[in-house]
Formats: sequence, structure tokens, C-alpha cells
Amino acid sequence: MKRYGKLSVIAVLVVLTIGIYYIQPIFTAETKPEFTISEKKGNQELIEDMTIEGYYHENNLFGIGTDLEITPEGTTYYSNQPYQNQLQGSVSANKKMTQLQKKYRSFMRGKNYFLTNFFEDESILAYAEITTNRFSSVTEESEFKIEVLNKKTEEVLSYSVDFPKTTEYVSIYVEDVQVANNKLIVVTNGYASNKDDMQDEQHLYSIDLPNEKIEKDEKIQLDLVDVTGKQVQYVELINEATDIASAKFLVYRVVLEDTQIEMEINQGEQEIAPPVYGLIGVNVETGEQFLIDISKEVGSQGLGDTLPLENMTLYTYKINETSLSIYAYQLDQKELTEVESVALSKTQKKALKEGMTMQINEGLAFFVSSSNASDKDMQIMTFDSRSGELVLEGAIDEKASKSVKRDELGLYGILFQY
Repeated sequence: MKRYGKLSVIAVLVVLTIGIYYIQPIFTAETKPEFTISEKKGNQELIEDMTIEGYYHENNLFGIGTDLEITPEGTTYYSNQPYQNQLQGSVSANKKMTQLQKKYRSFMRGKNYFLTNFFEDESILAYAEITTNRFSSVTEESEFKIEVLNKKTEEVLSYSVDFPKTTEYVSIYVEDVQVANNKLIVVTNGYASNKDDMQDEQHLYSIDLPNEKIEKDEKIQLDLVDVTGKQVQYVELINEATDIASAKFLVYRVVLEDTQIEMEINQGEQEIAPPVYGLIGVNVETGEQFLIDISKEVGSQGLGDTLPLENMTLYTYKINETSLSIYAYQLDQKELTEVESVALSKTQKKALKEGMTMQINEGLAFFVSSSNASDKDMQIMTFDSRSGELVLEGAIDEKASKSVKRDELGLYGILFQY
């Protein structure tokens, strides 16, 4: 009987596999709409190099969906890209990777397909990875593999450095690479194991280039954030993952769970406890870590939304009763200023609801709806952060043969390509 039971299970799996194989194209090829970015009022040139990242649910019943990128020319679906390109996680990131592979063909050969492993400036192109076993776990043999290309001489410096404390980490990956004071700084995120549980840890390893050794290991100091009565859920580096240029500062967002509220919910309350956020800044050159304490001014929502970085300035916003306040935090001065308070019409305020994605590009603040939105709410707005002037109103237009529900489209990022 057991034998026939197993055969029945196999038969069901075969039927389901074949069914999904034939059903999925119905929900992918036929229902994928074509979206474009359009200017409705203002400077058309501001959207020419703009890319909006999002996610499209092709069929909620089967859980089928795909990430996408929308430009003024049209839509690119990640699911239509080659598998290797999908690993990168961004069409724009793939474009940068392709540029590097064409320009530095020999140096790029055999390296990981993630921009987070690279650093580039006018003089060098650097690469760092941590070797792991086939299960992506750290072993006693794990090490940093470093390669640095001198763009002028075309010479390549290659060496390996033993990874420290290999027995204490279950897994680890490179989150960013920087160069400062003639040292390669490898930013990592991984899980350290102990007898009780696994803890997420973030480190900055400073590797001395001339001497080929780890000079300093700095762990991100999560205790800079007030965790009294709270539990750390996760920590994220908010610097743009596709930017491999030099960054003077790194910014981490610590997401906390209020354990007291969670206890009350478990005792019968139905209200969902919102997360609590904290921000930690890191000076890449000096290694200094500091608390970015701006929650009183911008509120918890302001810390939870997209926080764009431009040069040494961190931006956020707050929606008031009749206006939009744009804030700039100077990381080098550790000062927060309200850059501009913009008066909003009722229509603008409705569009600029909480959950908007914000991006700063050359002093201009771009806002796009980052949640599932209806046709009327699918707005793009751009303000000059220095004068408060509204310089662009735009929309995401749908070019489809048949109507597709807009609540199936979610937006979460803005990029600019030059």
C-alpha cells in the first residue's frame, strides 16, 4: 500500500508540474502590461534618465509575480531576463556589470556577479569576496580573496587573507567594498552562532593593501540605538547597492520590535505593533560610529521610508496637515535641517500619502507612490529642495491591450542613469 501511496503522490506532483508549466504562460505572457513614465506638467528632461523599480503581481491566486523596471520608453520584466541577470536583482545593475565586463574583460573574468563586491574610482577597480563551501557556509578554510586593478598601468594586485573567527559564523556575505587611507574596507553581513541562537552581525574589515593583512575589524555598534524593551529584528545597509563609487559615510537602519506591545497583543489585543527604527552612521575613513537621532523631527514613519543619500547628506521627509517638509541630515556635521516646507494642494497631499518612495538627484526631490495604488493616485512629483518649487508632475501610464488592475503594481525604488 505504501508503494501505491508513493506512486499517487508522484502522479499528483507530475500533474501539478505540467499544469503550472502550461498555466503560468497564461498569466505571464498575456497579462503583463506595458507601463511608461510620462510628464504631465513641468520639465520633461527630468524624467528622461529616470527608472522606477517595482513589483507586478501577475496572478494573486497562484502567487505569480515579477520585479520590473519602468522608464519613459517602456517596461522591463526581470522574469524575461536571462537567469544570470536575474541574480543581480536589477536591470540597471546588469547594465553597469556589462560595462565593467566589456571594459575590463580580463579582470572581470571568474568573479561574482554582484556589484556589492566591487569598488571603483578614477584610479582603481577593486574586488573582494569571501570563499565559502558549496552550501554558502563559512569554513576553517574561508578567506578574503582580493584583486585590485590599477587602471593606468593595468597591473593587478591579487592576494588572499584568512577570514577571522571562521568557526563562529554560519554564513556571511559582502555587502559593500570601499577604499580609504590606502586600505580596502570590506563591509560584511552574516550570522554568528552561539549556544542560544543566531545573531545577525555587520562588520567593517580594514585590509592593509601594501601588507596584505587585516588591520582592523569593527563591528557595528547596535547598542548606539536605544533597545530598552525592544528586540532587534534586522539591520540593513541603506546605501545604494548598485553604486560602487566611493562613499564617505555608510548608514544602517536598525529595525526594532517593541516586546512590551507584542506581549500585550499575545494576551488578546488585535492591533498590529508597528516597528521602531533607529539609524547608525559610520565614517568610512575614521571608523567612527554615531547615532543619527532625528526621530523627534521626522517621526518613526520618516525613518522607515526610503532614505536617499547624496554625497554626505541623508534626506527624508514628513507630511504635515497642509505641507511637505523635506529634511537634510549632514553626516559630516551631524546636523539636521529642514531644507524646505512645501505647501500642498488637496490633490497633491492625496498623492503624497505615507509610503511614498523618495529619491534625491542633483538637489531635486522625486516622489513616487511606493504602495499599491489606483489610477488617480499613481503620481510622480518633483520639488526643488532648495526653493520648494514644484518642477514636475508626472504619471505612470499603462499601455495594455486590456485593462489590468493597478492594485497589482507596487513601486519601491527610483534610479537615474547617465
